[in-house]
Amino acid sequence: MAKGKEKSGFQSAAGLIRYFDAEDETALRIDPRIVLLLSVFAMVLVYLAMFLFPLS
Repeated sequence: MAKGKEKSGFQSAAGLIRYFDAEDETALRIDPRIVLLLSVFAMVLVYLAMFLFPLS
C-alpha cells in the first residue's frame, strides 16, 4: 500500500511542476511598482471614505 502512495505522489508532483512551468510562460506580468501604487491608492481611498462618511 505504501508503494502505491509513493508513486502517485511523485507523478502528481511532476504534473504540478509541468503545469506551473507552462503557466509561467503565458502569464500576465504586472510591474511590482504598479501593484504598490494601486495598494497605496486603495489605502488612501479607504481613509478618505472613513473621514468623509463616518459610521458613528
